[in-house]
Amino acid sequence: MNSQDERPQVLLLSSNLRRRYSEDILTALALPRGATIQFRYEAKYVAPSLQQKVAGGSIIGARALLGFIADADSPTNAFLLPVRIAEVVAAECVAEVFLFRLRVTDHVDLDDYSLSRPEINAESRRAIDKIIEGNAGAYFPAVLKFPALPIRTGEDPAQLWISVARRLALHPTFENSYFMRVDQPVHLTSATSFAFEPDGRLSLSDQQPARLPVSFYSQRYAETPKITLTCDTDGSFLRVSSDPSHDVALRYDSTEFWLQPDAASFDALTHVTIRLGPQEAGNTSVAAIRLPVIIKHSRIRLFSRVAISALGAILVATPAILGPTSSLALRILLAVTGSAALSTATIVMGRPRS
Repeated sequence: MNSQDERPQVLLLSSNLRRRYSEDILTALALPRGATIQFRYEAKYVAPSLQQKVAGGSIIGARALLGFIADADSPTNAFLLPVRIAEVVAAECVAEVFLFRLRVTDHVDLDDYSLSRPEINAESRRAIDKIIEGNAGAYFPAVLKFPALPIRTGEDPAQLWISVARRLALHPTFENSYFMRVDQPVHLTSATSFAFEPDGRLSLSDQQPARLPVSFYSQRYAETPKITLTCDTDGSFLRVSSDPSHDVALRYDSTEFWLQPDAASFDALTHVTIRLGPQEAGNTSVAAIRLPVIIKHSRIRLFSRVAISALGAILVATPAILGPTSSLALRILLAVTGSAALSTATIVMGRPRS
């Protein structure tokens, strides 16, 4: 068994009791590798053994399995499905609420799971019973003790993603949902991909325009409600230089958004939000991700601006240094050239590119 197939140490489940909980599952499935998501639990829903791990700080770095659960107490309709592998990067208890910050990594291979809902229900019932048995007869959605679920990891994220989506769509919670997958950001003019920082932030230079490839899938298509795929930024430090919105008229397709960073004089923290779902809020869960982005001011551009400013200042001062005995044409040429250099550094290179 290689490192990628090591058994997860933590099981964190999100339910359909609130729409936001089910949307967390859509987000976990949609996020590109290295991005972060936060799961939240009241203390009563976290197994005591896991609470102790959080208090001691030893849970940091643990491999976690994120999953969806519904009807955990039903003998026939229980539904438990693994969704994504993640790494715990932070965990704390604040006012009786446990917060887990997770960096998503591998997609899960569900080839051993049936595409029949009754069979998934039966397997889920057995798994939930083992979770209860391993935790002193109590059910917790956040546990350390849970049975080994029949999952692996693989090297084709797109295929693994749609495999999970098709099985989630068997449950009424997601039968009308659109599933989204955002790939690693790639440089606009090359094949260079941008990796996320350890804290889950994406780092771009103002000389590095990026494109975000996005794919989507739905089990069924209907004319209403109208489904849209949108990309939103702050519009200042980071803007969308492609069409920011697409009307979705298919069950599955792919597109991409172009991002243009701009930090005129300093580094900046901003975000990009990708949303897929009905325009109007309703009962259908919406797939959405929000990626924090650091826009780093180009050091090359900064040094160039300083050098051109210094050169311009020298040229402007030179006629005075040369004195009236030098050629008038030469002094005028030096002064005009120096003024042009200062104007370029101050006005052209110093303004935001909008």
